[in-house]
Amino acid sequence: MHPFQRLLPAAVLLLVILAAGITGYILIEGWTFLEAAYMVVITLSTIGFQEVHALSPTGRIFTMFLIVTGVGTALYAAGRAVEIIVEGEMSGYQKRKRMDKKIREMKGHYIICGFGRVGHQVAHAFETSRLPYVVIDSKPETVDELDSRGVPSIIGDVTSDDILNHAGIKVAKALIACSDSDVANVYVTLSARALNSKIFIVARAGLHETEKKLLMAGADRVISPYFISGIRMAALATKPVTSDFLDLVTHGGQVDFRLYEVAVSDNSSLIGKRLDHSDITGVTGATILAIRKASGAFDLQPKASSVIDKQDVLVVIGTQEQFETLEKMVR
Repeated sequence: MHPFQRLLPAAVLLLVILAAGITGYILIEGWTFLEAAYMVVITLSTIGFQEVHALSPTGRIFTMFLIVTGVGTALYAAGRAVEIIVEGEMSGYQKRKRMDKKIREMKGHYIICGFGRVGHQVAHAFETSRLPYVVIDSKPETVDELDSRGVPSIIGDVTSDDILNHAGIKVAKALIACSDSDVANVYVTLSARALNSKIFIVARAGLHETEKKLLMAGADRVISPYFISGIRMAALATKPVTSDFLDLVTHGGQVDFRLYEVAVSDNSSLIGKRLDHSDITGVTGATILAIRKASGAFDLQPKASSVIDKQDVLVVIGTQEQFETLEKMVR
């Protein structure tokens, strides 16, 4: 809502009083329209100028009624206008309009539903990879936190279809349901799958029994932070060096290379070529670690003779620049 829409009731009432005042002076005193309008304006503004003409007893009673009803309304409308300006609601409204426009123009982006501890980590990973994303959260302070970083955000119920549509669910690439509530994540997953049958959904499950429900609701992947934490702690205890290396290539840190995945488009010039003939490493500098075939099977040790097929997904390690070069190459 535009901030000045809050002034609409008072403004309409003020116009009604203005019209009634002009009409009253014309009928009671027989004044012209300009004389009646002038009298109404100086009366409502409490300037205190002398009357246009001497008032009749009926005119004086009418003027008292006009002062009681009109001056209070005028002061209330003026106070509301000053309040809107002083509190900066206009600038906030304009900022919100620009943010809404930015969200409407986004395509192929990611939607984070819930901005708690898990949501913060997801957002940090997206920022590191320079991926566009929108945050939906119920906490008003989330806007203050994200506005300073230029991140689009929507405050509202993450399970609402209207909110999800506002976030661009129909043109988004993936949705991450990471609310602290398992119930909310189930509802978000159901709503998102109904609104966009092709979107990739990753959901958080706090309880083990919720995982099955999330998969039934339409989630493509379900993550349990407690399960992952247990595996991670065991790996750190038994294979600390390997774990540290994986941290570096998957979460950044002291090195500028990471793991990426690149899908081979249907019209890619690499389709049907062997890896050694495509010269991906020579052109981009990225190293292919694995290939997931269209059937879902993984080629975990790609050889020079391995052939790139339509809808393959290449798992590579390299820098952000090498990844972007490879993306252009496989189109």
